[in-house]
Amino acid sequence: MSNDPQIAARFGDLFDALDTNGDQAVTWVDYQRLVNRYLSGYGLEGSEPQALAIQEAYESLWGMLVRTSAEVRLDRDQFVAAMQEASEDRSRSNTAEAVAEAVFDLLDGDGDGTISQGEFLVYAKALGAREDDARERFAHVDTDGDGVMSREEFVLSARQFLFGDDIDSPGGFVFGVV
Repeated sequence: MSNDPQIAARFGDLFDALDTNGDQAVTWVDYQRLVNRYLSGYGLEGSEPQALAIQEAYESLWGMLVRTSAEVRLDRDQFVAAMQEASEDRSRSNTAEAVAEAVFDLLDGDGDGTISQGEFLVYAKALGAREDDARERFAHVDTDGDGVMSREEFVLSARQFLFGDDIDSPGGFVFGVV
C-alpha cells in the first residue's frame, strides 16, 4: 500500500467530507447521508433506477472498505488505509470507479451521454457546493473544452482523484468532496 502523503491527505479530505456529524468516524450512516443528499437534490424516490444505482454503488464501496478493515466504524487512519487498499486493488472491478459511473448516470439528466454545465450545477447544489467552485471544477473536468463532460472525462476525473498527483483534483467532487 502506498505511503504517499498526498494520497493520505486526499483521502483525509474525503473522510472530512463524509464525517458530517463530526464524530471522528465514518460509518455506513455517513455514506447514506451522502446518498440521501443525491436523492433529495434530484427529487428521486429510493425505488427509482437512478436512486437504486447510486445506493448500490455506495453500498458496494462501503462493503469494500469495511472488508479491508474489518470495522464498521472507521476512524481517519482506518478510513484512509481502507480507501488506499480499495483503490489500489486491481484484482477485481474497481468499486470506487463504479461510484463515478453511477453518479455520471444521475447527473446526465437528459440522457444524452454528457453532463452539461447546468446539469453539473444541479449536482453541486445537491452537495452544498458554491456555484463558482462548481463552475471551476466543471472547466477542469471538461478537458477538451467542448462545454460538456463526457463519461470518459468524468470517470477520468475520479481516477485522477484516486491515483493522481494533484491533491486538489476536481474529481473529489465525484465522491462528495466539496
